[in-house]
Amino acid sequence: MTKQVAVLIGSASTTSFNHLAVKHLQQIAPASIQLNIVEIGDLPLYDRDLDSQDVPQYTRVREAVKAADAVIWVTPEHNGSYSAMLKNAIDVVSRPAGQSLWIGKPLGLVSVNAGGSNRAVDALRTVAACAYISMPVAPFAAAVGGIFAGAFNEQGELVSEQAKGTLQGFINSFAEFVAKF
Repeated sequence: MTKQVAVLIGSASTTSFNHLAVKHLQQIAPASIQLNIVEIGDLPLYDRDLDSQDVPQYTRVREAVKAADAVIWVTPEHNGSYSAMLKNAIDVVSRPAGQSLWIGKPLGLVSVNAGGSNRAVDALRTVAACAYISMPVAPFAAAVGGIFAGAFNEQGELVSEQAKGTLQGFINSFAEFVAKF
């Protein structure tokens, strides 16, 4: 049975390299997993007062995560960490207090940034370990760099052999990790 993976991308940019990397991951993912992008760009900032109201965007994202067998967080690196947009989605799905939908779902981490740094994924590991999130995190992550130095061509295709290898290794290992749950 194919495992359903909710993919949250911390960039809403129409020229997002993170979206291009996820498109590549969707093409190369093993048949045992299906990557489903969960749109988070339209989420209002998390506000506890909104938990008692019907906020369709909150409900849509929470339901998508609830239905998923596993999750991948994909983020650009913003000032040495993950994006505020992804942080907002993490907060929305972990609330209301005591009703976090993250707990126990296997998590993969990907960062697509200029230098190929792991800073954003390292920060996300810390978030995933907190009590309200409590997700088993795959011991490997993918950090793709060179986004402004030709990793992608003008058609948005990944052309860097190093980046292709990184993403192929990540998605194969992640599929094996998810299969254990």
